[in-house]
Parts: sequence; C-alpha cells; structure tokens
Amino acid sequence: MSPAGVWEVVDFWAGVSWPASRVDAQRMAVDRLGWAVEVEDGLGYLVNPAFTPPEVSMSGIDTVAFVRFRIVDTVAEETPATRALLGDLFTLVVRAGVARLGRPSIRRDRGQTDATWEMGPAQVTVTLWSRSVMVRFRTPEGR
Repeated sequence: MSPAGVWEVVDFWAGVSWPASRVDAQRMAVDRLGWAVEVEDGLGYLVNPAFTPPEVSMSGIDTVAFVRFRIVDTVAEETPATRALLGDLFTLVVRAGVARLGRPSIRRDRGQTDATWEMGPAQVTVTLWSRSVMVRFRTPEGR
C-alpha cells in the first residue's frame, strides 16, 4: 500500500461516525474500502484481500475500540533486504503522517517501533515490526 493509500484508509476510519458496532464498521469497510467479511463460527471477521495474511483486527462487538490492518504482506523470512524494505515503507508512511498531522510520538520497544499521532478524539499508530508494517486506528471509544 502506498503511503497516500495508508492515509486514505486512516481518513476513512477517522470519518466514521463513532461509536459504531462491529457489523456496521465492517459493512462500511466493505462498501468503501473493498475489504471483505469472512464468517467463522457465526462471527464475521474483516479481511483485506490485498495482503497476506489478509486479517484485519477489530476489537469489540457492540462498539469498536480499534481497527488494526497491515499495509504490506508479512514477510516469510527476515533478511537484511526485507528489513530495509519494511523500514523504508515505515519511514515513507511516517513522513506522510508528519506532513498531515505534525510530529508523532515515537516509541521503540522489543523489536518494534511505533509512531503515534492524536487525531482529535481518535489516535493512529503506525508500527514497524521485523516482518510487517501495520496501522492501528483507535476510535474515541478505544481511548
């Protein structure tokens, strides 16, 4: 996903009228982002078929507290080349975030780096791990 695409998805979640139920948030993501819902044991799980693995984490049933999604495929084996690729993507997404929202708070802990911005009553965090880069959008209810 391009840095601009990442921020378009963040803007989508920021524009949702929170609070929203899991079902409503999933429906909106399917309609607006082209994501899909897979049902397992009677519970719908949001997926982004553009990435491997495609799962999108979403907390809560009645009220969604956060949505976490990948912005790149998970790498099977960590190598210097994959670390550089993921690090470059993280840097570009953070730079785009700085241009939009100002300087983030940065936290490094146990092999991951988080860049976090406050977005009014919500919050967005971009996380660099050794095998992927993810975004977590915390809704006002998840704060």
